[in-house]
Amino acid sequence: MAEIARAAERDLLRNRAFMALWAAQILSQTAANAVTSALIILVAELTRSNTSSSFLILLAIIPAVLFGIAAGVIVDRSDRRLVLVITNAARAAAIVPLILAGESVTTAYLVNFLVATVTIFFVPAESATIPAIVRKQDLLVANSLFTFTFNGAFLLGFIILAPIVVSLYGFYALWFVIVAMFGLASLLCATVPRAPRAAHLGVDVAGTAVAETRRAIAEAFHYLRATPMLTWAMVYIALTYSLVAVAGALAPGFVREVLRLGERNVVVLVAPAGVGVVAGLGVLNAVGRRLGRAHAIGTGLVVTTVALIVLAAARPFAEVFASSRFGGGLGGALPFFIGIVGVTAFVFGVAYAFITVPAMTLLQEELRDDIRGRVFGVLNVLVSLFSFMPLIVVGPIADVWGVAPVFTLGAVVVFGVWLAGRGTRLRSGRRSANVTPETERLG
Repeated sequence: MAEIARAAERDLLRNRAFMALWAAQILSQTAANAVTSALIILVAELTRSNTSSSFLILLAIIPAVLFGIAAGVIVDRSDRRLVLVITNAARAAAIVPLILAGESVTTAYLVNFLVATVTIFFVPAESATIPAIVRKQDLLVANSLFTFTFNGAFLLGFIILAPIVVSLYGFYALWFVIVAMFGLASLLCATVPRAPRAAHLGVDVAGTAVAETRRAIAEAFHYLRATPMLTWAMVYIALTYSLVAVAGALAPGFVREVLRLGERNVVVLVAPAGVGVVAGLGVLNAVGRRLGRAHAIGTGLVVTTVALIVLAAARPFAEVFASSRFGGGLGGALPFFIGIVGVTAFVFGVAYAFITVPAMTLLQEELRDDIRGRVFGVLNVLVSLFSFMPLIVVGPIADVWGVAPVFTLGAVVVFGVWLAGRGTRLRSGRRSANVTPETERLG
């Protein structure tokens, strides 16, 4: 199997169309994540409001809820290469108002919504193009590479590129870099072969597609009710994505309120978290098989609970230091607090990997082929809803009572999920323990 995978990788690296699409994905997804990260910092600086940051992220989630089905229908009935070219060019154009209008909250909201809306057309067009340019026997490796770079682009864009460039060179420099990245991605997509176009898109076709989608989602929910192990796997994934959305919204406020630093220093919080995700992936590769998926997920949930409690406690401790000793600042205690927060964020990143990767692997391995697409469609809905609902309330709560209550509430929710899913995880762990390499080969 390893030799087959290596052969597939060699073939893919010689496939010019695949390499162009892959490079376009890296550029465009990194740029899209960098836009979101930078706009969070910008809005936080201009408004000094957690509610405003939460609303900004909500604007990035709403398009998936409103236009997700329509995006899939349009992509299926269009020239996918043209969709790829146009979506990247459109996102490059959407950044221009930030360059022309300067630092404006209204412009930030508008640009964020536009970029998110266009992105939901790019992602399905990209996924649907892969089978047209890659041999069937190479699809597994191709999808693995795209999945890896999809997650890597989040780390590179959201955690590294945007905070560092903004801190060193300012927002304008980042906007020009992002425009260039989207523009280059559009040019790369133009080199991809044209795929056969499906039937003409019409109102009747769109209506049929929507009806079929509703039936497919109903079938997926029916299937998941009969497989609680997979249902819980989806809950874990949706929970972690929701925590990331909430953390992204509150990070600038946390840096401002707890560490008494400017919002552009949010890198001291998000960078350790990104490094923690990478470290968590490495640990899972080393000990994941011995640890088992169920134990890895349980461990990740417990560690996440503890990390959230530590972050919640940082605020009142910082208040004590600031008021009693340093006259409004943390002074000599600042390195200590930065160290504590950085280590906690790192541990949070490790826990994120421990939860998300085993849960996603479980879905990919256990789902039947005929239901996989529908279940992942439900997963996308769950992720959007799980992210949407808390973002409505966490901003106002943080503005009135500070970030500590939000992290405390998050810890309670994570612990509740750990407790509620414990029985299913234990049954899953016992089942995995009874599967030997010999039975895997026979199965």
